[in-house]
Amino acid sequence: MNREEVLKKVQNRKPNQMDEMELDILQKSSTIGMTVGLIMCVVLMIINIYCNQPYQDVYSVFCSILCGQYMYKWIRQKDKFTLFCGICWGFVAVLLFILYLIKIFV
Repeated sequence: MNREEVLKKVQNRKPNQMDEMELDILQKSSTIGMTVGLIMCVVLMIINIYCNQPYQDVYSVFCSILCGQYMYKWIRQKDKFTLFCGICWGFVAVLLFILYLIKIFV
């Protein structure tokens, strides 16, 4: 590609569209975040089961992680489906946390 083709390709790109490096960083950070979150959830769930405690808080944490990832992706890309997924995961996280509090205090 010559210089003019590269400049034309860059100028035609939408301002909120990520380049390949940004997408690669986002994908790797999401994978690392989900892996760490899943490990944390399994450990917390085992501890809660061992102590005969409810463990909805574990799932609430995991759904919160997913909500954060989708909302960050939405901020960067402004995709309506991503926003919808982020809101849904956030709603599930809040619902599970409320259920956890109900099991503890009732």
